[in-house]
Amino acid sequence: MLDTTLATEFIPGTNLQGDVVGANWSYLLPNRELDQIVCLGAPPIASVMTLARIGRDVAVLSADARASQQIGAASRRQGRSNVRVLAASGALPFADGVVDLLLIADARGTQRLFRDQALQAEIRRVLKPTGLIYCEPHGLGEQAADAPKLLNGFGTPQLFWITPRVGEMQTAVPLQDAETTKYFYRYSLYSPSLRLRPLRRAEQFLRKRNLFSSLMQRTGMLVGGPTAGLDERPPQYLRTLAQHSDIDLDQHRWGLSARSRFNSRKVLFFLFAQSSDEPEYIVKLTRDAAYNARLENECHALRLLQARGLSAHGALPEVVFFGHHSDLAIVGETAINGTQFRARTKATADCPYARSAIDWLIDLGATTADPTAATPLHVAERLEVLFNRFTQHYQLAPSDRDFLTEQIALIAGSPAILPLVFQHGDSGVWNVMVRDDGVSVFLDWEAAEPQGMPLWDLFYFIRSFAMSVARTAGKQDSLSVFRQQFITDAPLSPLLIEATARYCARSGVPTQLVAPLFYTCWMHRALKEVTRLSAARLEHGHYVNLLRLCIEQRNAPVFRELFSL
Repeated sequence: MLDTTLATEFIPGTNLQGDVVGANWSYLLPNRELDQIVCLGAPPIASVMTLARIGRDVAVLSADARASQQIGAASRRQGRSNVRVLAASGALPFADGVVDLLLIADARGTQRLFRDQALQAEIRRVLKPTGLIYCEPHGLGEQAADAPKLLNGFGTPQLFWITPRVGEMQTAVPLQDAETTKYFYRYSLYSPSLRLRPLRRAEQFLRKRNLFSSLMQRTGMLVGGPTAGLDERPPQYLRTLAQHSDIDLDQHRWGLSARSRFNSRKVLFFLFAQSSDEPEYIVKLTRDAAYNARLENECHALRLLQARGLSAHGALPEVVFFGHHSDLAIVGETAINGTQFRARTKATADCPYARSAIDWLIDLGATTADPTAATPLHVAERLEVLFNRFTQHYQLAPSDRDFLTEQIALIAGSPAILPLVFQHGDSGVWNVMVRDDGVSVFLDWEAAEPQGMPLWDLFYFIRSFAMSVARTAGKQDSLSVFRQQFITDAPLSPLLIEATARYCARSGVPTQLVAPLFYTCWMHRALKEVTRLSAARLEHGHYVNLLRLCIEQRNAPVFRELFSL
């Protein structure tokens, strides 16, 4: 029971917003298991640390003393003994044919690459036959069409349209693939170069009419020797992994999305059959091996649900291949095509897409409810473990602590059976896709609990839906929104009460345990939020304060009605 949660170590600050690994362009490489990597110029430190994970040796050749010192200090701090910082000189200090990857780290270096025949010859000397260069051409004189003419003795380059215009690359599509680029624009999978909303709309307008200046376009380029074998197919490591499950990706178009402010979020490849404008598969990769267990859990959960017949008729993604490359977990799934819930919702209590999502969660609970999986006492013992871990991070008033202890005791002493259910574990609106037929489908099952707690998914979804309703009306403070939607004006309270009653009736959940399940749900969410908060910010966490609010307002009319079903 709750094995996924209990196996997780919740350490403050380990998944902070903005603390994301770099060198997203490295996912474009045919292979991310390399020996010798060379950087001409000083890349961002996050990029160097990523290269140190995928290369046996990383040599940074830079004339920038300050940047070199910073890279050296970061490498020592993170224990990356395979990073060497060298002073740049004319000749490359490497033997012939030993370099797997050469990164041109800045615009000046790229300009020199195109203009300096001696540098090109030196790079050809040190590259392996399969070795590659990655750079980003800038300026009118080095546009993508000119690149092959300016590089003597190299093969045909692989070119990418990438976004945003500056900073870490977050999306990439083969440059000539107009159909995939249109898909990325249609579903906002790209990262806009112009951040202000009116300017973003102007950028979209110009793009659609091919009026967007070439000066604003960012191009990535992979190039190697004549035998490097670059082409428009998906990266070789993906194709090889898929082939192990008899999935042929050789003819698929593709695009990469690596947008995220959190290291836990996955890198996505969208794979299209040649004649289709909708993806056939979506491939997920972790950014850091520390998060492999989450993606492995998603694979396991989807296969269990598939075995139970719950993925029929496109109700869930289906796993088509799974494996690891460069120590990172990779899973290929069938794509669920449609529109993100937040773009489709009517943001009202009678939204049909919210109702569809609620109905699906109720069906999931009813279909998977297992009254024999655990006794109420065993359930309470597991919740006690969570409670103890929760109190290691958060300071509760003695009365609040006593209240939660009483809620767990109510479960322990229940004469009625409390069934366990298959729990999604992260059932927020951001993980819901609305198909063209109006059916809501839940994605991203990495937090799934095959023996999870009933009602928790439902409570969490309705809370996240309330946030969407409020933000449509221009309200941003999450705690105030919860108070308004569920305690004060309570516009969504009838939906919460009706859905809870239906869930209990269909899944066999004793109604006298609704209150303990409600409060322990927010305790669980607060514990999961720990990694996204620094130690100094723990007491400002949303869910711990939501829990405090719910305890404080436990006699509010809405809660009295909910807990007396």
